Amino acid sequence: MAVLAHGGASGGLPDGTGAFLLLGLSVILAVAATSMPMLRTSRFGLFALLIGGQMAGHEVLAVAGHSHGAPSTAMFGAHAAAVLICGLLIALAERIGPRCAAALGRVLPRLFPSLPAVPLLQVLPQCLDLPTQLAAVLGASVSRRGPPLTV
Repeated sequence: MAVLAHGGASGGLPDGTGAFLLLGLSVILAVAATSMPMLRTSRFGLFALLIGGQMAGHEVLAVAGHSHGAPSTAMFGAHAAAVLICGLLIALAERIGPRCAAALGRVLPRLFPSLPAVPLLQVLPQCLDLPTQLAAVLGASVSRRGPPLTV
């Protein structure tokens, strides 16, 4: 959203370096959001993270050599709109996510019925006498276990 807000306010789109730095910033913000309970549970924390992410994204683009002069009111408005849109999308995803998961839980088993369970005794061949074969293999092997011999 920072890229869209930045580009929408005639700031232009980032080049490869700017996009790579924004990807790194996104990973850092995602780790922060998942590791700090306050950022996950409160709206204040969410909006603080979104505002900080927009500001950091704007600065990352400036550090990457993408300068456009002093920030304008259009740039500020675009970043503020991005914060609001992201907040609304996150709230919507939190609201409909469990409902979508429940619907998929009801639909997918009907679309892809599970295979019938096969008892384990039918899968293993009945002709093998494992204890006799295991005893033969162990009797023929030379054990290398233990401490080394001293000379």
